[in-house]
Amino acid sequence: MELTIKIAIPKEMMTRQAADIAQRMSGFESRVLLKRQNMTAKSLMGVLSAELRDGQAVTILAEGPDEAQAVCTLSKMLGA
Repeated sequence: MELTIKIAIPKEMMTRQAADIAQRMSGFESRVLLKRQNMTAKSLMGVLSAELRDGQAVTILAEGPDEAQAVCTLSKMLGA
């Protein structure tokens, strides 16, 4: 399952926000990734490296038994 959303965060993603997202991603049984342009993130370092900013498009990719929940949760965290 995948969903492309526009990020709605007030400024450049901070380390704490990135850590919360990475922790949430790893908490699902499904394989969960964030993709922006040619960057794919599945860990804290990946989320930070993706340099997510307000107004950018990001795709949430999830595959597994709780994929719908993963996509829904992350879309809310990223401001969709």
